[in-house]
Order: sequence, then structure tokens, then C-alpha cells
Amino acid sequence: MQNIDNFILAAKEERWGVVDENILKICNDPAIQKKAIELLKDPNPNVRDLGASILGKPPLSAKNFLKAKPVLRKVMINDENPYARYRAAFALAEHGPGNYKQQVIQVLQEASENKDVGDI
Repeated sequence: MQNIDNFILAAKEERWGVVDENILKICNDPAIQKKAIELLKDPNPNVRDLGASILGKPPLSAKNFLKAKPVLRKVMINDENPYARYRAAFALAEHGPGNYKQQVIQVLQEASENKDVGDI
């Protein structure tokens, strides 16, 4: 399942077990990280969730994190999908929230109280 298109399809079909089982095999690839930034802009909320999930796993290249950071913030603040929103906050927390620290803390606190995502 090394192909990003397979991950996108699995996310769209909500086969999260497959995604979770294989995500560590692709997340350290800078090309996949770059693609994940684009996934954050996808109209499908599950695909945005996937993009944030990929970016939340170390290692993330500094170059890609700088590109991803404002897009992750936008998803974290504005996304209607709680999974995408919380995973974006997790990604920022994992790699350094910088100026977004207070917003990240607020969203992570919200996540811990959410019955659907509190276990993540």
C-alpha cells in the first residue's frame, strides 16, 4: 500500500485500520509529505484528515513543515471535520506550534473532551 493514491482511496472509504497500519511506511518520504500538504485542501474531509495524519508523523522535513504550518493552522481552526481539525493540531504540536501554541493547546483540550476523538 505504498502508493499515496491507495491511502487516499482508503481514507475516502473510511478504512482507517488499513491507513493506520501502513502510514509509517510512507510518512517519512518528502514527496509524500509535500502531497499531504495538498491533501489538506481537498474537499473530502477524510482526505484532509489523512493529510494531517501524514504530517503529524515524524520525521517531517523542515522545508515541508514550513509550507504545511499555515495550512495545518487553517484546518485546525476552520475545518468542520473534528478528526481533520484535531489531527492538524496534533501535527502542529508534534513539530512545533510556534506562534500557534495557544490555539493548538485550545484545540487539543477540546479534542480530549470530544467523545469521538478523545482516545486518539
